[in-house]
Amino acid sequence: MSGRDVGVVGGGLLGVGVAHRLACAGDRVTLYERDERLGGLAGTTDLGGYQVDRYYHAVLPTDDRVLALAADVGLGEESLRMRRLGVGFFHDGRLASMSTPRELLTFPGLAPRDRLRLVAFVARCQLRRDHATLEDVPLEDWLRRSGGDRLWERLWRPLLDSKFDGRYDDLPATYLWSRMRRTAGTRDRSGREVMGWIRGGYQELVDRLGAEVCRRGGEVLTGTEVSSIPAQDGRALGVVVGGRLRQHDLVLTTQLRPALDRMLAPELRVALGPDRNRYLGIVCLVMRVRRSVSPYYALNITDRSVPITSIVETTHAVDPEAVGGHLVYVPRYVDQSNPDLERPAAEITAEYMGHVRRIFPDFSPDDVIASQVARARVAEPVHTVGVAPRVGDLFPAPGLAVASSAHIYPEIVNGQAILGVADGVADQILTSTSGQSRMAAA
Repeated sequence: MSGRDVGVVGGGLLGVGVAHRLACAGDRVTLYERDERLGGLAGTTDLGGYQVDRYYHAVLPTDDRVLALAADVGLGEESLRMRRLGVGFFHDGRLASMSTPRELLTFPGLAPRDRLRLVAFVARCQLRRDHATLEDVPLEDWLRRSGGDRLWERLWRPLLDSKFDGRYDDLPATYLWSRMRRTAGTRDRSGREVMGWIRGGYQELVDRLGAEVCRRGGEVLTGTEVSSIPAQDGRALGVVVGGRLRQHDLVLTTQLRPALDRMLAPELRVALGPDRNRYLGIVCLVMRVRRSVSPYYALNITDRSVPITSIVETTHAVDPEAVGGHLVYVPRYVDQSNPDLERPAAEITAEYMGHVRRIFPDFSPDDVIASQVARARVAEPVHTVGVAPRVGDLFPAPGLAVASSAHIYPEIVNGQAILGVADGVADQILTSTSGQSRMAAA
């Protein structure tokens, strides 16, 4: 037990995960969350009287950190629902199932040679364990060399255009390598992907972690905005809430830089250094509907006449009875300057429903029980090629620790990766002398 007093700013999965670890180790922890409920982007929202994920999330059978932590807080096997799922593509105006490796050989619009190159590429990614030689390789160059120009033009370019709102020229090869690696362990013996859902979503996990922090003597302050993190002589003093300073031996912030920079004292921003990343926003229509819309859990859209990223029907994994129908998410990842981040929700709803109906003509807006548009201008960090170091210093100044989803690399952002960062951050805090108890240091 260090006797250290730690303030954690941000009650998403990362902040709650670190707070839980520190509280279990005996540190005095205060968790600050601006919203009225913990969870952040992983949390739930009310949709016509049912609590549903604000954005879509899944648990993979290989997500050992998520599953172990869920078990630790009492979410046993009865709280998990694993299902075999289908994955599809909308390509050249046609639907195609890509639910098994064999179906890659039937990908529409590709010559037989290109299909074989695609299968070989996926296999190489799954077998390759070392990413170091890919870090400084532009993704487009790597994909053209690996699969040829036609596979790039017909598949990879429109897929990246869909995900990155047309801006993918600065991505490193590690991006697609890590995505292929994540899905490698999700297939059963038939080759179909298996994904799952924690009953109540990540919100249930986060709420239980927060309750455990309180049980161990910590504080969880929701509806509490931290306005600033002041400093004196280069050291963070604590947090300012409601115009008053609350002192802590160590402050851990979990915000991405666009939000964090507005909070830090100038000398702490200087110590932190320049922001090395750019960011994607998200605009997501979520609908509760009376009947299933898509036969696939996730539909990738490479037909760029449809300007959305995907259609995700999570109730292929989520229990429909728990959410009062079928849940359909229609996300569009966007650059921070995209006008969809400001357009009226009614316009977004009408347009995105129209895209769904074009792909699935049997879908009718009359089947929609409830819907809403969720938006975040800063949702996901993008690590770019040629930037080093990829991950910033955890302790940029005395009394200050900085960790966020930008510390996830080379993995892609998901619950498993976030908890990996949380474990690493907690370990470093517990073994470091940064932010040690002022009483112990005296």
